[in-house]
Amino acid sequence: MRKLFFLPLMLLASLAFTTACSEDEPYADGQEQTTPPGGGDGGSSEGNDENVPDGNVDGTNGRYLVVYCSRTGNTQRMAQAIRSALDCDMTVVEPETPYEEDYDAMLDRAQAELAAIGQGNYPAITTAVESFAGYDIVFIGYPIWFGHMATPMQTFLHNHADLLAGKRIALFASSGSSGIGTSERDAASLVPDASFEESLLLTSGTLDDMGTRIPAWLEELGARRGENASVRITANGQVLTATMEDNGAARDFLSRLPIDVTLEDFNNITEKIFYPQPELSLDDTPRGCAPAPGDITIYEPWGNVAIFCKESGYSNSLIKIGHIDGNGIEALRVAGEIQATVERLE
Repeated sequence: MRKLFFLPLMLLASLAFTTACSEDEPYADGQEQTTPPGGGDGGSSEGNDENVPDGNVDGTNGRYLVVYCSRTGNTQRMAQAIRSALDCDMTVVEPETPYEEDYDAMLDRAQAELAAIGQGNYPAITTAVESFAGYDIVFIGYPIWFGHMATPMQTFLHNHADLLAGKRIALFASSGSSGIGTSERDAASLVPDASFEESLLLTSGTLDDMGTRIPAWLEELGARRGENASVRITANGQVLTATMEDNGAARDFLSRLPIDVTLEDFNNITEKIFYPQPELSLDDTPRGCAPAPGDITIYEPWGNVAIFCKESGYSNSLIKIGHIDGNGIEALRVAGEIQATVERLE
């Protein structure tokens, strides 16, 4: 009986070690499977090209956010490529206690953390995001550890589940050879009310294809860098600017400028609304929005344009067509009707 019990245990231990070595982790001798240019662990700028953004950065395209964790740098490379393609915001998820340099100790800790998560106990991280309201897509990147999403990212999704409800999430991951399916189930369990897009997995055999795989994936998602059109809004004696979305409804709106409108209060100055005539075309326009202050939207059932002065909950009937830049929304956060002129900025 002891021999029969001992052999499966040895087989299981061997399988666990092989699985761990196939992830975004160093081999036992400390060498990475695929050494990124500049090398280094995720979150560390040592050895990286100074022109490549690393860690937390702001971009000019506020439609997207890249959130990632990485230990050997493979997932970090993917995150940087996405951020560079979209010129968007990016933040790195860091564990409260850095992982051990010793490979075996790190493996033991990773396994212990996965087991703890199974009991509802999540390892502490130092990263938090206050709001995702302004982002159309949140990109979530991580290495595969023992077939699962890396534990720091599981903690991040667990901590931010309410804020991510209703958001579009696109997962991307790196591994040696493991699939992404279990980690997709991890994410769906952690953020059940999010909308998950097509995922991207790069293994040690496909990581060098990043230059073609990532742009093709972003194109499938409809995520583009682009130079979005801007408009000038003259209202209440002040001049505001707004950046428009790249969708059918926003393009129809732009085609009608310049226009004079009367902005009316709705729901105790939660929104300033007006009714374009005829209603704006909604062709080639994604539905669903969790409006943030400054968002310019369409409420599909009524056909009105609603400029949000306050944050509001997600609705499938709201369609975002633009956002007022900076703190310009303060000029509209006053009671009563406001006469406004909207013009396109060339």
